[in-house]
Amino acid sequence: MANAAPSGRTARPVSAPARPKAADGGASAQQAASVTSRALALLGTFDAEHSVQSLSAMARRAGLPVATAHRLAGELVAWGGLEKANGEYRVGQRIWRLGLLAPAQQNIAEVAAPFMQDVLFVTHNVVNLFILDGQEVLLVERMSGTGAGQPFRRVGARLPLHASAAGKIMLAYGAKELLTAAVQHLEPHTPRTITSAAALAAEVERVRASGYATTEEEAGPDNYGLAVPVFLPNKQVVAALGIVTRSRPAPAGSVVPVLNIAARGIARRLGVEHLPQ
Repeated sequence: MANAAPSGRTARPVSAPARPKAADGGASAQQAASVTSRALALLGTFDAEHSVQSLSAMARRAGLPVATAHRLAGELVAWGGLEKANGEYRVGQRIWRLGLLAPAQQNIAEVAAPFMQDVLFVTHNVVNLFILDGQEVLLVERMSGTGAGQPFRRVGARLPLHASAAGKIMLAYGAKELLTAAVQHLEPHTPRTITSAAALAAEVERVRASGYATTEEEAGPDNYGLAVPVFLPNKQVVAALGIVTRSRPAPAGSVVPVLNIAARGIARRLGVEHLPQ
């Protein structure tokens, strides 16, 4: 039969070529999952004690080869999940923006908004709400209006703990490890920034004694701040509520009660109590 195909061809099923493709697809999926897991492991190395890390430190904590960590870190930097400066890495703005979508952070900003409006109405100052973010405070909400002046920073901005009123609140009422770590990085931002460990410790004690924190051109020129804490029932500070001005604000005695009333309101709405008893 001249027209018959060779038996080697006719014996091969038509679907046979599809089988290795399916296997390849499965392998690709597994490989993608592996890459994702490694990238998440790299991000998971960041916490309150390791907010800024070298590549080798990230690789070691994630259990990854340095070469793999370098490649993944580069991709995360390009995406915005990490930021790199002076050879070290920190969590990037894009991760923070995603974090704001989480119920906890979204809730505190939404809950605080009407109380912050009250503070704005009474004080006519820019009102800020900060939470702790590693060795810095993170601005999660702000209020400004006619007569309050222009906001100094956008939502999402970070400030150092030792040079901001909100940061001093976290140092005074947060974990002891925060202060221990903070004194290792007392970079001057202005001539008035606290750069002495002893001076910072004394300032933190003053904050604990008074219940509020202030800054006078410590984070930047023409920048004055005042903040009070918001506490969880276990006495853990969850946020710092404050005002910021370009000139010396009204005496603390007239501003602090307004902030405390708002902070208590925020705490009640969150289902917690403000101020230790």
